[in-house]
Amino acid sequence: MKLKMNRALLGYILAGIAMLALFLYLLFPGDAVKDYLKAEAAARYPELLLSIGAVGPAVPPGLTLSNVTAAFRGGPDATLRADRLSVRPGGLSLLKGRLTLLMAAEGYGGEVRGRLDFSRPFSVEGPFSAEAKIRKIRIEKCAWLRQALARQVTGTLEGTVAYASAADARKTESGSVDFTLTNGTFHLLEGILGFDRLDFSRVEGKISFRNGALKITRLALTGEKFRCSLRGNILLADEIANSRIDMDGTLEIPGQGNKRVTINIGGTLGNPKTRFM
Repeated sequence: MKLKMNRALLGYILAGIAMLALFLYLLFPGDAVKDYLKAEAAARYPELLLSIGAVGPAVPPGLTLSNVTAAFRGGPDATLRADRLSVRPGGLSLLKGRLTLLMAAEGYGGEVRGRLDFSRPFSVEGPFSAEAKIRKIRIEKCAWLRQALARQVTGTLEGTVAYASAADARKTESGSVDFTLTNGTFHLLEGILGFDRLDFSRVEGKISFRNGALKITRLALTGEKFRCSLRGNILLADEIANSRIDMDGTLEIPGQGNKRVTINIGGTLGNPKTRFM
């Protein structure tokens, strides 16, 4: 008899929790939260154009945003999009008096999972660090990347990103990117040794970032008709396409008797200039 009563009590408790969760979900002020997020983004980043389809609660406690699109006023067609974005606080960091946001985004056929760690107690202001893991992103679907590179690039992207900012100034920023890009095409703005595009099976990159400049320690492209290895620097500009390039490397063409040439790439990301030496 006592066992039956305990089971009945447990059933009532679980039913009550389920009903409470259902009421919280139905009464969640999604439109009000969406308007708040857009207003806050506009106040902090006036050049940002942010669109959010809907906002709802998530389990564990957090928010789920759908159909999120971001762009800048100078290039409204160069968008970044997430079909679904979930954000929730990290519980252990809150116990230590620091705010951590755990995020997961789905879009472009893949996903990005990462976190933001803020250093000031219970504040999103000031120094912070971030890290993310990228899986199976189809980059040809990204309008922002297509405009930034001023060309079409295809392939599946995977990798990791780390970033840290000690203050608000760019000179205090640092980070790193390790990535692989597989089974794609890089369209050239000017022909190289008879190629107007590079069809690759794999691209591997290792990049560090500091003081507004990228240092490429490894960029290796492998395809059926070529092999290329590059290293050097890119000085970032406010407009990504205007970033200055200074890279050197080698290009090997198996179909031409393993012809091997030394190359230098200058100019900008939007208008690179290639020299053979």
